Amino acid sequence: MEEHHRAAGHEIKKAVWGRVVGGALSPAAARKGYRVVFLLAFAAGLLAELLLFTRVQMDQIGGVLKDDFRIVVVKSEKNKERAADIEEALKSLKGAARVVFVDKEARLKKLREADPELVAAVLSVGGNPLPDTWEIELEENAIGGADAWTETVWKVPGVMDVRYKPLEAYAILHALFYGRLIDLGFYGVAFVFVLFAVMVLTYRKTGFALLSALKNDIVWFFAGAAGAGLSAFAAYGLVYPIKYLSPLWVWPALWLHLVVCCACGLGAWVLCQWKNERY
Repeated sequence: MEEHHRAAGHEIKKAVWGRVVGGALSPAAARKGYRVVFLLAFAAGLLAELLLFTRVQMDQIGGVLKDDFRIVVVKSEKNKERAADIEEALKSLKGAARVVFVDKEARLKKLREADPELVAAVLSVGGNPLPDTWEIELEENAIGGADAWTETVWKVPGVMDVRYKPLEAYAILHALFYGRLIDLGFYGVAFVFVLFAVMVLTYRKTGFALLSALKNDIVWFFAGAAGAGLSAFAAYGLVYPIKYLSPLWVWPALWLHLVVCCACGLGAWVLCQWKNERY
């Protein structure tokens, strides 16, 4: 009989504790639950917002560098190969996205716009000593092999010199690498979140129960979304003071912030369903 009373008392304590944790017994406990998911969503949202900001910065920097990156091929004056034949050979090389012929007069005009004093020194020797050239843009997947690609250019008849900025190529590759790495991080987190949500929502849940839970626990969704929304303003406040350190400063699109808010809100609601099942 004594063991029976002890077991009954244990079950009563367990039930009371579960109601307290779940927020059904005390409104204060429920409010604490909302504050917890709000803070969790704020922390997760702040991390996501800063990563998004870094991601769009990488896109911006990579785009500017790619637009500026050129491989300059110099035509030999001694070789009798026609410029049109050399150009066709350059266009046929794998990885060449765009080949533009720049004759010596156009090259002199560019140099005059960039450095008039240098042009005066160049013309002092008499005539236009600049050679005919081609400016080549590479496909994105060929930039990493720029060294090997230029080796093939040297084999084209009529080519006297090949020039490009290797450090600029490295900078482009690093921008692309970090951008893709952030993408992979987001994909990994999204996969884990979807897996967790499926495990929670398919555990002894019917369609009617999910609809009922969506109605009853919608406050948890708004608590998570509000935390993530506040994190967007916090992230903006953190990065705004350094805006003038770079002319390439750019802020993520509005729809990305809405995705973060919805994801954090949904995560808070799923966490509530897990809590209800556990306690």
